[in-house]
Amino acid sequence: MHTIPSVLDRARTLFHNSTVSDGASETTYEQAYENAQRLAGGLADRGVDAGTVVAVADWNTPKFFELLYAITGMEAIIYPVNLNLPPEQIGYTLEKSDSTHLIYSDDFEALAQQFPGETLHTDDLEESDPVTLDVEEDTPAVMLFTSGTTGKPKPVRYTHEQFIHGGVSIAHQLTEYDTPASLSGEDTLLPSIPMFHLLAWGSPVIAPYLGADLLMTGQYDPETVGSLVEDGEATWTNMVPTMARQLLETDHSLDGLKVLTGGSTIQRDLVSRFREHDIEFSTIYGGTDMLAASISIWSDEARNEGGYEYLRRVTHPVPFGEFQLVHREGMEDDMGEIQFRAPWLPDGYYKLPEKTADAFVDGWFNTGDIGRRMPDGGIRILDRVDDTIKSGGEWIPSSILESIIVDTTTVANAAVLGKPDDEWGERPVAAVTPVDDTFEKESVYDQLAEAVEKGQINDWWIPDEIFTLDELPLTSTGKIQKETLRERLDLKHS
Repeated sequence: MHTIPSVLDRARTLFHNSTVSDGASETTYEQAYENAQRLAGGLADRGVDAGTVVAVADWNTPKFFELLYAITGMEAIIYPVNLNLPPEQIGYTLEKSDSTHLIYSDDFEALAQQFPGETLHTDDLEESDPVTLDVEEDTPAVMLFTSGTTGKPKPVRYTHEQFIHGGVSIAHQLTEYDTPASLSGEDTLLPSIPMFHLLAWGSPVIAPYLGADLLMTGQYDPETVGSLVEDGEATWTNMVPTMARQLLETDHSLDGLKVLTGGSTIQRDLVSRFREHDIEFSTIYGGTDMLAASISIWSDEARNEGGYEYLRRVTHPVPFGEFQLVHREGMEDDMGEIQFRAPWLPDGYYKLPEKTADAFVDGWFNTGDIGRRMPDGGIRILDRVDDTIKSGGEWIPSSILESIIVDTTTVANAAVLGKPDDEWGERPVAAVTPVDDTFEKESVYDQLAEAVEKGQINDWWIPDEIFTLDELPLTSTGKIQKETLRERLDLKHS
């Protein structure tokens, strides 16, 4: 059966010595499975049953690992709360997810106080008579939310079968094909990607599937990761480029580490630094709405046409994943809007039929990206169809920032764009046209700071720079021509 609990059930039988650990203490997969059964019993006593949505606000911990298997194994649905969203949007996702229970750790006491349903601290989880973790593969299992790139975050719900197919596709690409960030059962996985991003890119499923050890060491800390790599306890991690740069700033030896990275552009200087530290890396392309779509491999084209420079820009479809490019007028012949399909695609956005109809068409998902097909079948992502900014692997919706800036009484019009940044991939900058000579940039920053206090935006969304222009380039319908504006402000990516 293609179910989440079946993965751990198999691992406890085949891989007696493999463990999940927080770096200090460890639990075998057999013990973790038994813990999950008893946790499921305790949750059942609190009213969790088939179809219940249980939100979990926690960092990457062994307890979260066990909760994943306990909740999904009792036919309930787990929602790993996207903790990088602004408070206002977190509240929105909790409501739209239909969550009736919230399990939280110390850092999220304030969130628990605002939650209208039943709350339970991870330290207070009770165990009870073991529950049999046996479900049908078409049972809903995981609720995820997009990062709100074009408005409010959109909910996506995956069945057991869909999520297992998506996770196994990553495992197969990394084990069966020649790729730098290769995996085997001899590795120890330390996911740096948080659980609220596609369940740490599937790591809590991939590790027991392969019989590999798993390290769940809490919130990402480059010193902790560096120390575990240097000591030989961690051999593989996943992270966005911003995390990688922070890891490289530590004094730890990282020789031999394997990194799966993506979420934003892999800059040339980061590739050089990876190789200086003898770090092998592969790039991944995917998203909440489609899970993993492609991972770079050493094709003949990659080896002969640029090596790691090629791999930083091109990814290759995972098994049973398929791309097609929808050509648009004005594009070069090998370019188009990227569509993707795979057996694990969701049915659409949960309870959002109109947005589903726009994004999921005839079995294909419209990714919103523009790409180029390479001779080896790989895909190179060129740009977003929309103008959303991606900073440190996280999306920043420019439209939200623009609406706040325009609310400043001294601003007539505003545009927010992404400026290339070596550390973060992109950072937001704003271009404004003042109402009159009384304009001061401080008034815009005050308006943005007030929005942070209200929970409308995160503080790291605030633009690094504000440019003042006499006018912004507009289309005939009054929309800002952002491409023209990027050229005027010299904000092109290399």
